[in-house]
Amino acid sequence: MAASDEIVIYTAVNDEELAQEILVDLVSDGLILSGNYFPVKTVFMWEGQIVIDEEYKLMMKARDGFYSDIEKYIMENHPYRAPEVIRVPVSFGSPAFKEHI
Repeated sequence: MAASDEIVIYTAVNDEELAQEILVDLVSDGLILSGNYFPVKTVFMWEGQIVIDEEYKLMMKARDGFYSDIEKYIMENHPYRAPEVIRVPVSFGSPAFKEHI
């Protein structure tokens, strides 16, 4: 079985307009195929304290070859000091979806 070059990248931001802006920019630049965002509650440790907050989780579908440019964009445009950037190898299974992208 050949290795897939399909990935999903996750990040999160605390502003809905910024979530939209990030996805629009990355789609417009041809770096991601598509993206989704949705509100979530998040629990994390920050500077020794447990924080419960609301964020917008972004899920981006992309080709692995664009990962470094996507990560660079996120790091340069994200308001957090240590933004989450999670890269997951996947396979876009549906033949119709694969043809579409």
